[in-house]
Amino acid sequence: MRVRKIEIRNFRAHRKSIVEFSDGINLIIGQNGAGKSSILEAIFASLYLGHPSFPKGYLKANARVGTGELSLGLEFEHNGKTYRITRTTKKSELLENGKLIAEKSSEVARWVERNVYPLQVYTNALYIRQGEIEGIITNREVMEKVLRKVLGIEDYENAERNSAEVIRELKRRRENLKKLIERKAEVEDRLSEAGKRFAETLRRISELRKRERELSAEVEKLSKLYQEMKERKELIAGLEKRIALLEKSLASEEELLKEREKRIEELKLELEELEEKRARLEELKPLAEEYIELGKLLKLKDELSNVEVGLSSLREKLRSLEREMEKREELERKLGELKKKEVETRREYERLKERHKLYQRALSILGEAEKHRKELERAGYTVEKLEKELKEIEKAKEELERLREEISKVRERIASLRGKRAELEANMERLEGAKICPLCRRPIDEHEEGEILAEYRAEISRIESEVKTFGEKLEELRKREVELRKLLAREPKLIRLKKTADLLREAEEKLEELGVEELERDAKLFEETKEKLIGLKKEIRNVKERLEELEGLEKEKRAVEKELHTLEERKADILKRLSERGFSSFDEVEERIGELEKPYREFLSLKDIPRRIEALEKKLDIEQRKADESRANIARLKAELEKARKELEEARKEFSEEDFERAEREYLEKSRALERARAELEGAESLRDEIARLIDELKANLGEIEKAERELELIEKALADLTAFREKIARLKAEEELRGLEEVQKLAGELFSEMTEGKYQGIRLRREKRYGKERIELKVLYAGNEVGIDFLSGGERIALGLAFRLALSLYKVGNLELLILDEPTPFLDEERRKKLVEIISSQLRKIPQVIIVSHDEELKDAADYVIRVTNAGEARVEVESLGAY
Repeated sequence: MRVRKIEIRNFRAHRKSIVEFSDGINLIIGQNGAGKSSILEAIFASLYLGHPSFPKGYLKANARVGTGELSLGLEFEHNGKTYRITRTTKKSELLENGKLIAEKSSEVARWVERNVYPLQVYTNALYIRQGEIEGIITNREVMEKVLRKVLGIEDYENAERNSAEVIRELKRRRENLKKLIERKAEVEDRLSEAGKRFAETLRRISELRKRERELSAEVEKLSKLYQEMKERKELIAGLEKRIALLEKSLASEEELLKEREKRIEELKLELEELEEKRARLEELKPLAEEYIELGKLLKLKDELSNVEVGLSSLREKLRSLEREMEKREELERKLGELKKKEVETRREYERLKERHKLYQRALSILGEAEKHRKELERAGYTVEKLEKELKEIEKAKEELERLREEISKVRERIASLRGKRAELEANMERLEGAKICPLCRRPIDEHEEGEILAEYRAEISRIESEVKTFGEKLEELRKREVELRKLLAREPKLIRLKKTADLLREAEEKLEELGVEELERDAKLFEETKEKLIGLKKEIRNVKERLEELEGLEKEKRAVEKELHTLEERKADILKRLSERGFSSFDEVEERIGELEKPYREFLSLKDIPRRIEALEKKLDIEQRKADESRANIARLKAELEKARKELEEARKEFSEEDFERAEREYLEKSRALERARAELEGAESLRDEIARLIDELKANLGEIEKAERELELIEKALADLTAFREKIARLKAEEELRGLEEVQKLAGELFSEMTEGKYQGIRLRREKRYGKERIELKVLYAGNEVGIDFLSGGERIALGLAFRLALSLYKVGNLELLILDEPTPFLDEERRKKLVEIISSQLRKIPQVIIVSHDEELKDAADYVIRVTNAGEARVEVESLGAY
């Protein structure tokens, strides 16, 4: 893997930074707190965010306060392909050569874990964080875990565990197969016995089938005789039932005929009465027609009254129209004067209209300004106070960034001191009662032992005092951090209020430009002019409407005269029709209608007589046809009854009840015997099928046992192969661990010797068993002797830790293309820093890409590509030079 570019937005000290990397040694340089390490953390987060062991809420905790959304974009090359990982607080995605292959945070981390580097390898061999250089040699558990991971020992142990699990599973399977094979003789015996039972069952089935066929023949013969006699019996019963039904139907039909003949006589009498009423109806018909005609004539009385009212109204309207037509000239003169006033008023209205718009805009701005002023007052701020507190917030951000780095360094120093104390306490335990020094392996007497223990106790006391001092400092730093966080929590509110203050200032400036008082006077004058113009328009519209009305009066007059003539003609026509009927007034018409009222009412009561006669004649015809049908039915039923009685007499001659009962009894007895035989046969066949299934099952069991015998042979062979495989893995693990320890020992020893200018000749790494537990021990070669790391000074321990870390990375050069170092020089003196520059120039060039973060300018001499990070409120990144090469 080789990193090509990291894009950072709103992450820690970086608001918007783009950092590009090249092959060779890349140096990121800048002052403490500038944001250098944040670049490395951005690369780490881009790769492993979403990994189960990655801190929860990481992005939120590292986002810049009061800025936009955090985002990271990492571009890198791996195995000849180009990849890009994008991380934001809302989504994650991974592109391979521009194609999406993962889009969830956990999916991206899982892909990196499987296809690039496992997280443990990245954090222990590739990425050496600030302050972690010394920890790998002072904490034996960490050193043990890292060595086991880097040397590949864990892979061998996983293989051993997996093969052991497979062996246990095969042995369990072998025992199960042996138990199954032991049942082979029992299964064979059961199969032989089942074969005998099957043959006996088949013989019994043959006998039962013969008996069933014999009984079936007898039952069939008896069934035929029984069915013939049963049919005769059913025929006699059916004839008897039919005769009874025919006799009942005949009696019913004869009764129905009598009722219909009676109904016919009643209908004939009713028809005669209706014929007499029809004659009276013909007598009344002329009087009824006269009554109806006079009623129509009487309706013209109301119409004549309406016509006379209309004539009176039209004559009055005609006189009114003649008076209105005389006012037209006066209205035309008034319209001209009003139009002249409208033109003058509109000119003034247009002038004031623009001033009124400016006044409305001023009112809107004034309302906004008042709203912003009240919002600031409610928050208890003035513009000056707000600007002052925002400046304090920016200073607090810078101080918080520096504070975080200082807290991290103090914590690392406390952890280092506690590790030293643990080492000293362990050495004191080993020294008490010992005759040989556990460090230099030379004999010691009681006096020397006391002096050494006193030195250890003094050193422990000094360390505890220093831990206490650093603890007090850490507590003060934490208190200050809490204060700064409280202050920063107010930033969103202050930013919002700052926007409000800016809007207030802008509104006040605009109001001053517009001149509100003069605009207000013009606005009032505009409203008065507007009302005046509306009044003039309304008055002009009324005059025009009146003139339009007068223009149509002549036409309306002609229409009224025409309508008046029409009504006069209608009145004359009504009076003419009244005279033609022989009446001089409508009162005479009403008198004649009164005389005809009674005959007309009688006529109405008899009006439906013809319809009733017609309906009655149809009903009489229907009843007569039904009577004829009843007579025909009676003749048919008598003939059918005679025929049925003859058939019954013939049937009784050929049937005997005694013979029928005997045939029925014999048929039922043989049928039951046949059912018993068939049931027994069915049971025998079921037993046969059951035995056949048992035989198939036993044969299948034998097949499984034979298959198990073959599988057992394969398992025995596999167990032998796996046992040999485990022995080989154990040998390879020991060889690989020994070879790896020797290689790391050689590389670290050479680097450490070079960094200490030959004071130390190298290191020793070997596995030792102490207190019943094996672990890897690290010793330093000094003056031909092996000494512990507590023999070293603080700077020498840092040098040893750095040499050890570099050795682990160089050991993995065959698989690793990347090494990242974060501040490797803070505790090195000037000579050792120079040596580190030489080591970087000579040894680290074996690694295709190295990224180093440092504030030490001397490292520029060893770099191929120098990136400068500065901070003036936010981190800024720029390429300074292409370095020495």
